[in-house]
Parts: sequence; structure tokens; C-alpha cells
Amino acid sequence: MNTADLAKLIAGLAKRPAVERARMARDLIDEAKRVLSTTADAAVFEATRSMPYGEVAARLGDSVPTVNKAVTRHRKREREQGE
Repeated sequence: MNTADLAKLIAGLAKRPAVERARMARDLIDEAKRVLSTTADAAVFEATRSMPYGEVAARLGDSVPTVNKAVTRHRKREREQGE
């Protein structure tokens, strides 16, 4: 699932009956966290291709180790998808 798929599911929630909407929303929480984390890590990785880690960290208000962790997670996902 990607951000566009997630957005479509979220947009469709309003049309559902209340109990079904609540159940679907709860199910989407974990998926949304995963999709957004993946998206953020990929963006951080992309930024580090043109800027030093320290500059990326400063612009995000994060530490260099946090940037490094995002890059490491992204690379791991890329390796796993390539297998």
C-alpha cells in the first residue's frame, strides 16, 4: 500500500456506517503509520543524497543519529524488496 491507496481508503470512510467506519479506521491506524514511516524514511534518504546528514538533521529538527536510522531503515526495506 502507498500513500495514494491509503488516502482513498481514508476518504471512503465517511460513506460507511458508524461501526464499520470505526473498525476500518482502527485497522488503518497501523497501516497509516507504516506507510507514512516508509515515506518519511525514503524522503530522508533522498535528502541525504544531496545534503550532508548534519544539514538534513538540522532542517528536520532531528539529530544526525535519527537521520542515520531513517537511512538505515530505508536501505533495509530496499534490500528486502529486492530479494
